[in-house]
Amino acid sequence: MSGRIFLVRHGQTFSNVERLIDTRPPGAELTERGRDQATEVGRELAELTAGRNVRFYCSVALRAQQTAMLAAASFAEATDQFRVPVEVKAGLHEIFAGDFEMDGSEEAHRSYMVALRGWIDGDAAACMEGGETYSDVLARYQPVVEEIAAELGDDDDAVIVSHGAAIRVVSRHATGIDADFAYTGYMPNGRFTLMEPGGRPFGQWTLKRWADTDIDEASGVAPTMY
Repeated sequence: MSGRIFLVRHGQTFSNVERLIDTRPPGAELTERGRDQATEVGRELAELTAGRNVRFYCSVALRAQQTAMLAAASFAEATDQFRVPVEVKAGLHEIFAGDFEMDGSEEAHRSYMVALRGWIDGDAAACMEGGETYSDVLARYQPVVEEIAAELGDDDDAVIVSHGAAIRVVSRHATGIDADFAYTGYMPNGRFTLMEPGGRPFGQWTLKRWADTDIDEASGVAPTMY
C-alpha cells in the first residue's frame, strides 16, 4: 500500500446550524454535535490506519483546529499513544464566498451551488461575487497537499482537516473523479475523501473513498453506497 491522504471535513459549527456561508477564518466554533463528530472520526481513522504512521494537519480556521485536536486526541487514545500532534497549515481554508460571506439567504445558497458546479467543472470564471475561483483555491491549496504527499512513505498516512467545498473541489481536480459525482456527492461534517498520490502528479492521484462511498478504480465512479 502506498502513502495516503485523508481530507476530513470539520465537525458541525454554529454557522452550519444557522445555514450561514462562513468561509473567512477564524470562523465559527464547533457545536456539541460537532465536537462529538470530531471525536468519532478520530476513532474511525484509528481503525482505518491501523499499523501505519499517521500525521495530522489542519487549516487555520478555528473549526478545523478544534476538529483536528479532538480527532487527534481520540486517535491517540484508540492507538495507545500519549498524544498525536497537529500541524496548522496555511492555504487549506475554505473557498471564499466574497460578498455573500455570513449570508444565509436563498440567493446566497443559489449562488454557492452555481459556483460549486463551475469550480468542479474547472470553469475559470466561476465564483461567488467577490469570491475565489477554483484556480485561486488550487494556487494556495495544491502546493500544501503536494508537499505533504512528497513526504509520505508507503506506510504513512496524512490526515488533513479542512472544509466541505474545498475538499470536494480539490479532490475532484487531484484525481479527475467524475464531475457529476463530485457535484452531487455531498460531504457531511466529519466525513472525508481518501486519496493515494502514488508518486504521480496532482491530477493523477487515485481516489479511494468519498464520504461513505468506496470508489471503483476501473470506472472512476462510486458503485457502492453504505
